[in-house]
Amino acid sequence: MEKLLLYVEIHQLKNQGFKIAAIAKKLDISRNTVYKYLNMNFDEATEWVQTTSNRSKK
Repeated sequence: MEKLLLYVEIHQLKNQGFKIAAIAKKLDISRNTVYKYLNMNFDEATEWVQTTSNRSKK
């Protein structure tokens, strides 16, 4: 669930006009991670979170 919140926060910051580097620094994540989340739509992010969380529980 944390990843989905991160997805929402990244998109909110981008919509507010933050640059990729500023988002990465503010959230203490890599720029590549910011790009990865920005390239997903909400449905893809939801599906990705579910598949990655299922994998880690096995």
